[in-house]
Amino acid sequence: MPTDSQLPFPAELTEAIIDFVDDEQTLRATSLVCKAWVARSRYNLFRVVELCLPAHLDRFNGLLASSPHIAPHIKEIAVSENSLLALLRPAMAIVARLPNSLLKHPQVKPHRLAVHNQSWLPTRYHPEYLTGLSQLSTISSLDLFDVTFTTVADFSIILRALRRLRSLSATHLDAQRQLPSEELVAIGAELPLLTSLRVISQYPTSVIDWLLQYNTFPVLQDAEVSYEISGIDPNQGLGPFWHATGSTLENLSLTISKRASGASFPIQVIEKLFDMSRCTALRALRVDFRQERELAPDWAWLVWLLSHLPKHGALRSLAFAFQHSSHALATLHQFAAEVDRVLADAPSFSLLNQVVFEFDYRNPAEVDQDEDALLAKFPALSERGILHVELSA
Repeated sequence: MPTDSQLPFPAELTEAIIDFVDDEQTLRATSLVCKAWVARSRYNLFRVVELCLPAHLDRFNGLLASSPHIAPHIKEIAVSENSLLALLRPAMAIVARLPNSLLKHPQVKPHRLAVHNQSWLPTRYHPEYLTGLSQLSTISSLDLFDVTFTTVADFSIILRALRRLRSLSATHLDAQRQLPSEELVAIGAELPLLTSLRVISQYPTSVIDWLLQYNTFPVLQDAEVSYEISGIDPNQGLGPFWHATGSTLENLSLTISKRASGASFPIQVIEKLFDMSRCTALRALRVDFRQERELAPDWAWLVWLLSHLPKHGALRSLAFAFQHSSHALATLHQFAAEVDRVLADAPSFSLLNQVVFEFDYRNPAEVDQDEDALLAKFPALSERGILHVELSA
């Protein structure tokens, strides 16, 4: 076995190479090469612990008991059980037993908890469950995907237990039963440290509506919102979210879809859901249209939103994301003149220094006539020299 001094590459390079390894068997092999490779190999082996079956949690507990030295490497716990056991015997589900398991090994200090494809029913677990969950004080990031609660009250008490969250991702959440509006108000929570929020919801959006409408995020800075609007439901919660976060929100990525294809949003819906006049701290706005499929899309909501941003706002960067130049030209042409006029004339954009079209892929500039035709539809922005085209990151 070579000694550390005999290794031919700098430590930074070998660690970068090990980071690219994505299978357990190879990482086990790299950990045996030399002492210098052990720490980085263990970091990649144990950084993410995936638990999909009840037996996985039992094996995880046994591993920690026999090898406590791996505990500092564990940064993320990912639970994706999706089994009947979680419904028939909820107290035996992985999410039900996880807090107690982690508290038995205090040297394990995960930063991120991911719960996917799961029924999460904290009110059906042990009476001390929430006390245990609240003691996992190192968890600062929560990632939820396809999670079902009995009611949003379950979601509320989870958020109250994890009050140290700095990042929350909530995608396709659902509740088995709906609560009356007066109860929804009463169970709202405050996440005093949350700076990053990502929500993706298709109609019915009731769980996400509760999150956006009845919870407070006093220091929220970055938000990614993908949201389907029914056009007729007055209780959707997007509008109140802008009012509550307007003084702190700095970066926003927004994707809006319509439940009824071809239907236009009534002006009453637009005024209620897209009033961002209180977003005085907004510096970067990105609007994603890559999922837009209509031949004649309705961009009236976007024109209204841009027209009603704070008159003395801080917006510096505006981006529109499309699949490619032909897609942008086909979907934008009816509203291009209005968008160009609003961005060039409204006082809200006095500090705007770039308007970017983001494409998933680009043809060579010399042969892409659609890209030239698209840019030609924005003469005022082109004259200011702030119009650009980029590949999506």
